[in-house]
Amino acid sequence: MIKGAQKQMIVLRTGDSHYFDEAYFVLRHELTANRPVKDMLREANRILEENALPGESEQAENKPKRSHGRLSALLWFLLGLALGAGVALALCLLLG
Repeated sequence: MIKGAQKQMIVLRTGDSHYFDEAYFVLRHELTANRPVKDMLREANRILEENALPGESEQAENKPKRSHGRLSALLWFLLGLALGAGVALALCLLLG
């Protein structure tokens, strides 16, 4: 156990990220007393934005909503039913 070691840390919760829940920044000892908290948060956000995956923030905002619901399943079922009926009719005509 280390005695007398104290670190200050900023925790940013990234609610819109697909990969990360939180980001932790450990502050340098010599800078914690000299800088306002707003400056440190602005710097932490800048680092997060610079290191984000390309298009990650755009994907989160502009991600299209897929509507694969009951209607889509019903359409696929009807298409399969129609194709099955068509194949059965063709077999009846060929064998009959």
